[in-house]
Amino acid sequence: MDITVETVLKRTPEQLAGISFHCACGQTHRVEMRKLMLAEGALYKVHELLRELNLGGKAMIVADSSSFAAAGKALADDLAGKGTDVRLSVFPEEQWYADEKALVRVLIDLEPDTELIIAVGSGTINDIARFVSYKAKLPYIVVATAPSMDGYASTGSPILVNGFKKTYSLASPAAIVGDLSVIRQAPRDRQAAGVGDMLAKITALCDWLLASVVEEEHYCEVIAALMSKALTGIVSHVQSIRDGEEQATKLLMEGLVLSGIAMQMIGNSRPASGAEHHISHYWEMLHFAAGHRTELHGIKVGAAVPIVLKLYDALLGADPDTFRMKEKTAAQIADWERDVRRCYGPLADEMIAMNRGLFLNQTELDIRRDRLVGHWPELKPKLQAILAIAPDVQALLRQVGAPAEPKEIGVSREQLADALRLAKEVRSRYTVLQLADQLGLLESFAEDMAAAH
Repeated sequence: MDITVETVLKRTPEQLAGISFHCACGQTHRVEMRKLMLAEGALYKVHELLRELNLGGKAMIVADSSSFAAAGKALADDLAGKGTDVRLSVFPEEQWYADEKALVRVLIDLEPDTELIIAVGSGTINDIARFVSYKAKLPYIVVATAPSMDGYASTGSPILVNGFKKTYSLASPAAIVGDLSVIRQAPRDRQAAGVGDMLAKITALCDWLLASVVEEEHYCEVIAALMSKALTGIVSHVQSIRDGEEQATKLLMEGLVLSGIAMQMIGNSRPASGAEHHISHYWEMLHFAAGHRTELHGIKVGAAVPIVLKLYDALLGADPDTFRMKEKTAAQIADWERDVRRCYGPLADEMIAMNRGLFLNQTELDIRRDRLVGHWPELKPKLQAILAIAPDVQALLRQVGAPAEPKEIGVSREQLADALRLAKEVRSRYTVLQLADQLGLLESFAEDMAAAH
């Protein structure tokens, strides 16, 4: 069957593995992941999968103590019993960060004749295994143990380097395996994190659409529609997801994997990551610097979504004729530098160097203001349609047992205000935070949110 835009939207995530098609957006989209298997008992079909994809017979399993107990040991025993040469790199405790120390540990365990890396776990383990496999020029697959985040099929790994979270563009897993009997047994906060990460697609899609107008960034209606479709299904099954029902768990995993597939198709994380992720990364960097264990990624992201939604509400309620963008003065830039140094500490020089050149002159701002106002009549209803997918995000977060406000994850008033002011510096990607700053609205919004915190 020929692959068309229409048939792409009708395919399941399993049917999207390995496809390539020319899209109406003008790009050719490819999914490098070759196989997705989500089913009861899938753990015991990994050996056959390795043979089917010709991935070799010498495999190193990367796991932590928790994921090894959940699935790693059973997988290692099954593979060894069927003739695979299994090596292990198992962190002795639950691994919360993908940082330089974790990467070096796995590289030390990597034997020269290893042919394949198998990540057994979720976000952090997947990020570590992807980075090592790319550097070692080895294929890798993922055996998922929890429906907690959307990075399974992603090609990027966010790594903490010198305390700064940097996303490296690497490679797709050759396959993703999710044994639903294992995934359903994951702690309930993992399901909550997965729902939080999916709800983040609301603001991420809004930010992508906004950037396509203001910055004329490439935008794909088909990929956005794929994400909206997945999000809609999850929103309507939140209670069943919390209850651990089989089909609802599979639906959540499919949505999370589809998010990664969307990133593969467009070549970056735009469909899945926006202002809410930048805020989450900022909080995570603070926790890491203070030596505190961070919340799960999806928990932090989910808690940031309602705040970003309030900024969108303020934007959509404004009269576009009042929108003004004014060039930053030297004094304002100096104040910004002082705030960056206060908030980012030893990372400040790198953040300033990365962002200082992004301040626009008045001519450049006028062009962007004209784009925004000129396209506002069609942009506003499109943004409202995305927001309407989940009219009450906080209620959904509470329904699935997730924190619904930043203070519920230990974020102080000052940390909330600073995140709103300065999380946009975490990555040079245009979001509603940049727009609010250009319109002169961000400072007062940050103060209002902190006062209500």
